Amino acid sequence: MNRRSVLAAGAIAVGVAGGAAAIRSREESAGPGSPEPHPGMDVETRAVMEGTDRETPIYELQAPESGPTAMVFGGLHGDEVNGYRAAEEVVGWRIETGTLVVVPWADVVAVERDSREGPDGDLNRTFPSGEEPTSDLSRELWAEVEASDPDVVLDLHRSRGIYDTHHQWVGQAIFPTGSGDAVADARAVIEHMNAERVPRVMAPHRFTLGNTLTGANPLLIHKVGGDLERPGFLVELTDFLLDPGTQTRWTLEMTELLLERNGITRLE
Repeated sequence: MNRRSVLAAGAIAVGVAGGAAAIRSREESAGPGSPEPHPGMDVETRAVMEGTDRETPIYELQAPESGPTAMVFGGLHGDEVNGYRAAEEVVGWRIETGTLVVVPWADVVAVERDSREGPDGDLNRTFPSGEEPTSDLSRELWAEVEASDPDVVLDLHRSRGIYDTHHQWVGQAIFPTGSGDAVADARAVIEHMNAERVPRVMAPHRFTLGNTLTGANPLLIHKVGGDLERPGFLVELTDFLLDPGTQTRWTLEMTELLLERNGITRLE
């Protein structure tokens, strides 16, 4: 067995317990799945870009008890399968309090093509802080953010390499906004993942705290930090020597932990 196989096998062995069976295997093709809302949840479904080839659903989960509102985005880059697979799983959660708004396939055309970019290019470069988003799709998505008035926003991604190890790549990191307890929350989740999930043989894959996102770049979470001044998290996994199933499981676990720290608790 070569080193790549050893690392992948080790990662699978320490994947998040419980949810593995519900997550698609590495053999399954990319593209939108079929998320199923929990039968015990009140779920509203609506769409952005309705009637166009960019039409994509938004799922709003309403818990029986009032609480904070959170938004989770996947698929801003259509080839980052872990992000939208994790978001699909979130659609099926049962939550105790608050409201959870999930956009599994933000750029559904890019997801269908298994491509980073859709018809308007890189969707996650169309959210300049202090200005109107620069494409029809990003304007409708941002309108949903403003209408939802979230207390916290998560955007789920994957990079080719590892932050501070491979030039320009940003995997295995969480990038928080500077609002609220976002930095402390990111640190706590990173500490948990490094202690409980990343094996010793995968030391280069230990998670890192990224720089604080304040609006300097036209990314969705930059705009959350710059315009809304709310807690937000850009979650980045890597596909460098990390199998797709583990990428998704780790993404999903970090999503659950970050939401829990911001008042949205998943019920078993």
